[in-house]
This record gives sequence, C-alpha cells and structure tokens, in this order.
Amino acid sequence: MPGLIDPRRLVAGAVALLALLAPLYVFLLAPGGDDAASIGEARLLETPSRPGQQVGLTEGDLAPDFELPSPDGEALRLSELRGRPVLINFWATWCASCLSEMPEIAALQQEKGEAFHVLAINAGESRADALEFIDFLDTPAFRFGLDQSLLISDAYNVYGLPMSVFIDADGVVRGAYQGHASRVRLVSLVDAAIQAKAPVEIAPELRPVTTIERDRIITLSRQGAGRLALSSRTLRCDLSYCAETWLKAIEAVAGVKELSFSTPGAIDPELIIDFDTALPEQMLIDEIVRLLEASQDPLYRRPVEVRYAD
Repeated sequence: MPGLIDPRRLVAGAVALLALLAPLYVFLLAPGGDDAASIGEARLLETPSRPGQQVGLTEGDLAPDFELPSPDGEALRLSELRGRPVLINFWATWCASCLSEMPEIAALQQEKGEAFHVLAINAGESRADALEFIDFLDTPAFRFGLDQSLLISDAYNVYGLPMSVFIDADGVVRGAYQGHASRVRLVSLVDAAIQAKAPVEIAPELRPVTTIERDRIITLSRQGAGRLALSSRTLRCDLSYCAETWLKAIEAVAGVKELSFSTPGAIDPELIIDFDTALPEQMLIDEIVRLLEASQDPLYRRPVEVRYAD
C-alpha cells in the first residue's frame, strides 16, 4: 500500500490529479497496522434505541455508537460527542480525494465557529502513516481516530473513500455522502446536522470514489476428528451485513452436527463446526467456500482465500 512521501505535494496536486484520472480508483486495503495492539482497538458499542427510532445509517436513524483509539492512544467514543453535531469523515492517505477534501472541511468548521465536531477516522492504516498527514494538516479542532481493523468502517458500510456521515446533536443521522463533496453539498449536509433536519436536495454530481477492496480470508484450524474452527471477518453481523443466512446454510449441510461461537463479538469471530467423521473434511471445506462465495457481503467481494492455522 503506498504511503505519503511528501504530504504538501500530494495535497497541492490532489485536485489536478482528480481532473486527470477516471472517477473510480481501486486499491487493496490490508486491515490493521503493526501498532494496533499498542494503541488499542476499535469496538462497536450497544446503542440504546428510542421509541419510534431505530439504530441505523439512513436519515433519521440513531447513529451506531463506537469507540476507537486516537493516534495518542486516547479512547474516543461517538456518544460522548453528543450535544454538538458531528461530521464523521472516513479517509486514508492513499486516497487523493480525501486529502483534497479534508482542508475544505477544516475551513468550513472554522467558518461555522466550530459549531460542529469533526471526527476524522483513518481507515485501515498504521498510526505512523496516518500521523504523517495529520501532522501536516494541523487542525487542532479535529478529533482523529484510527480504525486499523476496519471494524467501524465495515459497520458504517464504507465501501469507498472519502465517506462522510452527518449527525445532529442528539446522535441522529441527518445525511451521508460517499466521495469528495462539493462546497454546496458539504454546507447543506453540515447545516442539516446543525439544524437537526433533512438536508436540502441537491442534484447528483460526478465525484471520485476510492474503492476499498477488502481481502476475504477464512482461517481454518483442525480441532481433532470431526471439529473445525473457522475465523473470518465474513462472520460479522452489523448494519451493513449479517452472516446469519450463510450460517444457516452451513448448518443445513448433511453431516454438520452443531455450530457454536468461541469468540462472540471479536473482530474476526471464531466459529466451531462439529461434524460427523463420515463427512470428508475437505468436502466440508469446499462447501463452506462455495456457500461463502455465494453470499451477498456488500464489502468483502474478493475471491475467498483459505488459510490454515495448523
């Protein structure tokens, strides 16, 4: 994955670069940085719903709560920012649109007298890579978070970058936008969050989006005769995707006795599969892969890669 070599040159040239390139860029994002353990990990939190209101990502829903580390290791929790609107901006240093958009967001925040928080979430990079641009941007009013595992990005259905979610002071989603937002659109969405109302309708416009291509990996471990342990991000269940249908399909395979989770709630949940020893193990693995390939995960679309832990 390319990192920043000279942030000043990248930011200065981002707009010109976007004018030359096609409106869709594809990069491979390898979740997690090598310093994730030292600064803490992101985690999803329970978000109590209100009467007549659900937790979700569409306008009028209550935004899903989460906690993630800042580059300094401080735990940042979305719900603790309530009382003032929040613009969540997902970004990465290899996303040219992100680098050109963030200074514009900073300028608008300053114009509005810091009437709204900006929570800028780096998607999938190491602390060192993120800090290179954060230090250059020099926006003390921003709050920066690190989503090295892509847990929050997955839950917020971040298919491409940049992606912004606009939340009012009560934690309600007032709008979302994928791609570099124009000045008019950005103002409209921020005002909607400040005024706690639906945004003004603006005609669709062509905008560049940096697509995140995520690896779809399952890690298998043999636990003795008739037992497999399988861990994968594809076992998640969040607002963008739930593996429940896939699990039911595995459970229905002839010879499978029982499914159980040994690490519920983990970033890569581990599923224990108990099966009849008369069922050839490789046949079961092939069927697991076939069913997974047929699943409709909107984020993890690459061919399934099987890895063995033993």
